Amino acid sequence: MANRVLIIDDVFESLVVGLKKHNYDVFYEKDILAEDVLSRALALNVEGIIVRSKMFFSREFLQDCKPLKWIARAGVGTDNIDITIADKLGIKVINADGANALTVAEHVLGMILGFLHKLPSADSNVRAGLWNREAHRGRELSSLQVGIVGYGHTGSALAQLLSGFHGKVLAYDKYKKGFSTEYVEEVDNLDELCKRCDLISYHVPLTPETQGMIRAHYFENIQRKPLIVNASRGSILDVTSIVDLLKNGGLSGLILDVWPDEPPLKNGSLFRQEFDWLKAQNCVMFSPHVAGWSVESYQRISDKLLDNVLKFKGCA
Repeated sequence: MANRVLIIDDVFESLVVGLKKHNYDVFYEKDILAEDVLSRALALNVEGIIVRSKMFFSREFLQDCKPLKWIARAGVGTDNIDITIADKLGIKVINADGANALTVAEHVLGMILGFLHKLPSADSNVRAGLWNREAHRGRELSSLQVGIVGYGHTGSALAQLLSGFHGKVLAYDKYKKGFSTEYVEEVDNLDELCKRCDLISYHVPLTPETQGMIRAHYFENIQRKPLIVNASRGSILDVTSIVDLLKNGGLSGLILDVWPDEPPLKNGSLFRQEFDWLKAQNCVMFSPHVAGWSVESYQRISDKLLDNVLKFKGCA
């Protein structure tokens, strides 16, 4: 009997075609409810499940889904899977590492430029029949010192894009050293980066170590009041302390593609009061967790995931 795979989220067709080409029985059920996944996986006796963001794979799920040998996430982060338990049970966790790095980098750069040149407000101003030029005088990105926290696939892609602006770019990565180039300077610690930069963009995975790492502690006693950008994971933001810091003038602004509890306006959403305050501020810009979700990355993620699944199975 061929290996069986259950796909529970929308994926690009190349992933389905590629798995079938390598003799997998593929059950593409993107509309399945999260609460029905376990019973369906057991009924089909699947060895693998492919997910994007539909559900969290808890200790209970992983322990009860006896036939499961691997879970593949159509994305980079794997924080919707209990990695520790999966490892103990011998369940391989596979992702599409680096597949959307350029997409995120371009999105972040676009939001930064839009923020610095006040483009959302300028567009609204003209649509309202106004022509207020002075209120929309922008700032040049090349005049700012930019910091990047996390120098993996995405952080390094952003640094390369920023090199075209000929400004100063600093980067810090706790687990990576010796990556300075002609367009990025490696710094030894996060405190130094925060003190030296006018703009800081975070590109780290969500782990117990990074949970709440964007917090007021790093910015309370420094001369610069940086613009903070987060397009990685919502929960690396310590919402309460950062909102308080912004209220007190400790930051020049906030750009967020992600939020700790998405979407932030749903009933019972975490930090609803803080979000309501943020959305009324001109120095805050949002996008709905789409930094890594372009037309091109949609296919690239599926292609990369297929390659990684086949490598794990010894088929590539």
